[in-house]
Amino acid sequence: MKDLILAGRKAERSVIEVNGVTIGGNEIILMGGPCAVESSLQMSRSAETVKEAGGKILRGGVFKPRTSPYSFQGLGLEGVNYLVQAAKEQGLLCVTEVIDARSLDLVIDKVDIIQIGARNMQNFELLKIVGRIDKPVILKRGLSATVEEWLLAAEYILSAGNSQVILCERGIRTYEPSTRNTLDLSAVGVAKELSHLPVIVDPSHAAGRRDLISSLSKAAVAAGSDGLLIETHPNPAEATSDGPQSLTPEQFIQLAQELGAVAASVKRSFTYGRHQPDTIESLRAQIDSVDQTILKKLADRMQIVRKLGDQKRLDHVKDSNRQKEIVQRLVNLATELELPAELVKKIYPLIFEFGVQSQIKNRLAQEKELDRTIYPLGSK
Repeated sequence: MKDLILAGRKAERSVIEVNGVTIGGNEIILMGGPCAVESSLQMSRSAETVKEAGGKILRGGVFKPRTSPYSFQGLGLEGVNYLVQAAKEQGLLCVTEVIDARSLDLVIDKVDIIQIGARNMQNFELLKIVGRIDKPVILKRGLSATVEEWLLAAEYILSAGNSQVILCERGIRTYEPSTRNTLDLSAVGVAKELSHLPVIVDPSHAAGRRDLISSLSKAAVAAGSDGLLIETHPNPAEATSDGPQSLTPEQFIQLAQELGAVAASVKRSFTYGRHQPDTIESLRAQIDSVDQTILKKLADRMQIVRKLGDQKRLDHVKDSNRQKEIVQRLVNLATELELPAELVKKIYPLIFEFGVQSQIKNRLAQEKELDRTIYPLGSK
């Protein structure tokens, strides 16, 4: 798999920044919530639990691809609104699963992270679609998928243009009936060896029973997982979906406290409790992620500038009036964002000059090639 995009940057691991939350850095990110969104009150209580435990992301299913057509299929758009509102109340990000293009259209502008479930891991048309959006995607491993098949599914998203892929190991189907699935912790290490993508673990769907969630979560942290996706419900006995594998609020908070000790033993950070401050390591990881985003966007800008240069005459490459308009607009934006205007005034002239020189160099090369085509060597 050495020629694939996902295997091309093993020396530089992907760090995905989502509105201040960094996945793939030094901090282990806790994601929690119910399998299915049922009501506004249920989601508000779930969000409070996740926040108190130090979690950063609220999960909740609103489109449920169930094995039985008679099982609860989700609340759809109504559920999305409950999820988003609850997350907003507690200052959390939110993630939900999409099952087709229609469901993606309904949530794309509302949630922070998109999830592709195990049953859709090889829904290649859906993977191509989410590959064209500018939003992180959690890709769950299929029920019987090999690690290579899982990574090739990720490749569909990456090759379509979306580099923000988070792999999720959630257990695979084996002959063992004691648990719902068999959690393959070795897949965490293998996926990290073969790719540069962050890897998280869903112990809830692997176990199918709440008494094993704690031990599997701790093992996942020790195995190098970048995050945990754990189901919690205000009253699991009344859950419409996956009640037996959902932790109570008290169990979820207790587990988060215990995970902090495990994280410390493997020298990674984990934030427990709503009042704990960011560590130097987590803040530096956030800065690294922002820097990476800035450079990617700057590279995108330079590509557009080169294309623009192809449309200009060589003596009209530099447009001073256009540059002044851009600087003024960005100075105004910087003021709104409480950034020093001087920062814009110092940085952008350098960006403009580099762009102009790049356009001139490219046009001269084009004209030289044209002369070579029209007047072959020795024909003048």
